This record gives sequence, structure tokens and C-alpha cells, in this order.
Amino acid sequence: MFILFSFFILFSRFSAAITENNVKAMFIFGDSLVDAGNNDFLETTAKCNYVPYGVDFCSGYTGRCTNGRTSADILGQLLGLPHLLPVFYDPHTRGSSILAGVNYASGGSGILDSTDQSANVTSLSNQIANFGETTLPDLKIQLNGSLALSSYLSQSVFLFCTGGNDYMASCTSSGVPIECDVQRLTEVLLRNYTNQLMTGCLPFFENHNNGSCVDVLNEASVLFNNKLGPALKNLSEDLPGFAFVYINASGIISEMINHPTTYGLKELNASCCFLSESSEGAFCAEGTEPCPDRSIYAYYDGLHPTEKLYMQLATKAYSSELQSEVYPFNVEVLANLNTSVVE
Repeated sequence: MFILFSFFILFSRFSAAITENNVKAMFIFGDSLVDAGNNDFLETTAKCNYVPYGVDFCSGYTGRCTNGRTSADILGQLLGLPHLLPVFYDPHTRGSSILAGVNYASGGSGILDSTDQSANVTSLSNQIANFGETTLPDLKIQLNGSLALSSYLSQSVFLFCTGGNDYMASCTSSGVPIECDVQRLTEVLLRNYTNQLMTGCLPFFENHNNGSCVDVLNEASVLFNNKLGPALKNLSEDLPGFAFVYINASGIISEMINHPTTYGLKELNASCCFLSESSEGAFCAEGTEPCPDRSIYAYYDGLHPTEKLYMQLATKAYSSELQSEVYPFNVEVLANLNTSVVE
């Protein structure tokens, strides 16, 4: 059975002269694919703060919806950040603890404010507001003024991983496809996304769709991803010093699923954990034992990858030389840009 997991990640950076210590910080925005525990502090059921999540993570379950680290965690380590980033809603995420960056991601959120708001999660626009209204003033104090803050931000990376929940909310109901105007929705999402600066064959959908992929989500992901790159290129032309890396996550993961032995994967259709009936097969059942060998599974629960898959995705994002996977260059190149390259 062919499985395709689709979402997109964007790195953006307002570049200036770069010093030897290339990346000072990373700021993460998005959904449950990169949420590291923000939803633990919200009155929402969209949480992964229980066993068997975090079985391979250094401190156990944290709110990450996988067995270990997410792709954002791994990319931060590849970029040389000194520690995993704190989540915004933790009361301790203030002062000097924010200097390497902050994670604002909220599981269940989307590009549109309306996506899953009944679940009391934090939309992308509100995540960005949290950065601007709370973190930026704190950083200015920590760095002793606007000039130092400007230099710091020019050496920071901004990661966005969002969009899949918008398609799921509009084009499926309880994992079953429903009629939606994918073309129009894509245009709305792109407009909202660029103004503020995917997901078809998961075990969850196969379980609710007679073992088949939800084709409309795969088609939507391809459509969105094909249009995102040109939209970002246009944005970079309008904003001097703006640099981005578009990571074709759906293409990367499709390659992994099509050639599983190359990546050590054996279980492509099944989730590693026992799925919860109350979540309709989306999340792990609390207190259950996961599969003994997580390294051969693509998915940990009904929606989220294992650390093994995240590791491969992050590694390719960081160092791939294929423009079909990263465009216009990889994250390592982004981290070493200077003004003459960007402007």
C-alpha cells in the first residue's frame, strides 16, 4: 500500500552580515508536527503528554506527538543550537531562556484562524502575535537595545510547519473525504500564509476510508506545494534581505515510502502504538505499550511520524543538494548566507 505524508516547512531569515557563530536562534511556528508541549498548557484535548509518547525522548513524554524528537528538534541540533527550544506557554520561557529561540507551535492549529478553534488551540496568526508582542520586547531587554536585537534577528532562523490541518478540516470528516473546493482553498491558504510573513495516506485516514488513501488530501498537498515555492520567491523579491528554504517534505517522504529498504523502514501502513478509540484512531491510547522496534515504522500514531522518519527528513532538509527536495538551497547553505548573497 502506497503511503504519502504531506506537509510543508519553510525557513525564512532576514540576513545581514554573518559572523562565525552563524545561527543565534530558531523560532518555530506550526502544528503538532513541531509542537513540543505548548498544548500541555492549554485547555485542549489535542495533547500528547502521556505514555507511550516520548518513549525514546531523554525526559519522557513532553507533548511531542512522537516517540522521540521532531524534525524541528533535530534541525536545531544540526544548526548547533545549545539546547532544545522551550515552548512559549511554559511560564519559565522568559528572560535568558529565550536567547536560543522559542517554540510557538500548537497541535491542531492551521494557517486559518478558523481551523480547529473549537479545540482551543493557537492559530498561526496568534503564534506570530505571541512572538511579536511578548518575545520581541523580552529579547530587546535581554540584548540591551534595538541595535543588538536587529543583529540577533538577522542571524536567526524562522521555521514554519503548517497547512495540513486546514485541508483536513475542510476536506474530511472523521477521516472520511467530503466535498471541498481544493483549488479555492489552496488560494486562500497561500494568500493568508504569505500575508502573515499535507497529509493524505496516514494510518488514521486509511483506517476510516476502507484502507485507502484520501486522494483529495494528497492532491491538495501537491497543489499547495507546487504553488508555495513561486509565492515565496515573489515575497523574497519584495522584501530585501529575506531568504527562504522550501522543503518538499511530501516529496522526501514519498521517496522514503517508495524505497523503504534504503531507509530501513518495514512498517509503512501501521502505527507503532495502539490507537485510541476516543480519538477515532488519531492518537495513541494512553498507558499502552508501543511497538518494540520503532526504527522500522514510518508512523508512530495515526497522524504523526516516528523519530526515524523525522531524522531522515531533517537530515535531507539540512544537507540535500537536490532542488526537488530543497529549494533554492538547503538549510546548511541558508545558515551561512551573507548579505551579498541575499541582496
